[in-house]
Amino acid sequence: MGSDRGAAPGAAATAHDGLRTLREELAKAVQTRAHGRIQGMSTHFGEDYQHGSDPEAVAYQTTGGHFHWVAFGFAPWRMWDLHLGCVALDDRLLSVGFHISERAAPFMKAELERLGAEIGATVQHQKAAVEYQANLPPVAVDGVSLDRLADTVTELCHKYSQAANKVDCPPEMRADVR
Repeated sequence: MGSDRGAAPGAAATAHDGLRTLREELAKAVQTRAHGRIQGMSTHFGEDYQHGSDPEAVAYQTTGGHFHWVAFGFAPWRMWDLHLGCVALDDRLLSVGFHISERAAPFMKAELERLGAEIGATVQHQKAAVEYQANLPPVAVDGVSLDRLADTVTELCHKYSQAANKVDCPPEMRADVR
């Protein structure tokens, strides 16, 4: 869909797959907008981790969480410890916000609170996700264009990238150490 013309593509067709098509299209649009602007950004789909052996994926499998999400990570941080999450809440609502792991909280919680305040979001602990989150109000995907959603997510990624670079990343949370 063009900007400002109706609902985001894929919203109706993906009613039972956690908005997978929309999340894929959103990721591509954000990657295109971020190219050359946000260094060290990576994209991760929850479904790729659903049966994985990462300790975080295994823990998440046991908490009742679902894997219908796309996360944008920011080097040097591991995605599991710091990411911008876009999570399908149901077949028409998407949650978008700044997320940090519980173990990253001592290092990043002040930045998370600052960023949350910038977007009018309160930091909340999400037990199932084993993380702290500052999320925008849920986005009704049939009421926003893909372009507008991608612009919003890209701007949030830019803000988060700057915050990620501001705080020293502990070695155990670095993406380049494993």
